[in-house]
Amino acid sequence: MKFKIILFTITALYSTCQSQRRNDFPDSDKIPNCDLIKKGTFSRDEKGNSGFKVKFNNNKMTEIYGRKTVTIESDIKMLSKCKFEAEIKNVKTKYKMPDSLFYVGKKTEYKVVETGKNYIIYEYWCNEGKNICSEILEKK
Repeated sequence: MKFKIILFTITALYSTCQSQRRNDFPDSDKIPNCDLIKKGTFSRDEKGNSGFKVKFNNNKMTEIYGRKTVTIESDIKMLSKCKFEAEIKNVKTKYKMPDSLFYVGKKTEYKVVETGKNYIIYEYWCNEGKNICSEILEKK
């Protein structure tokens, strides 16, 4: 009886570990194509003024919120094939913002978790390290 319980537990844990691939979309790559972050533009269009765009080019990352309401320029350091750290080098904003939100020198670690023909999904710690946030962006 103990053997059956142990076998069931191991099987359940193994299947959970194997299902880490997000596969949110049907055309998902079996292995994320992390070369997309070497050069490319991705965006999330939303109603009103709250769109979001990310440009990757030569170890640089530029995030644009709204209609250039906030522009953040960062240097990228690759930590592994699909994981990178972005360090903010410049922040341009049309509004006054608290310094704790975006500031020069802030480092954020990102991980590409899924890609497809026309999209990329990456995750990062947000809300002062309390949550993991995901961005689902279309290739432009």
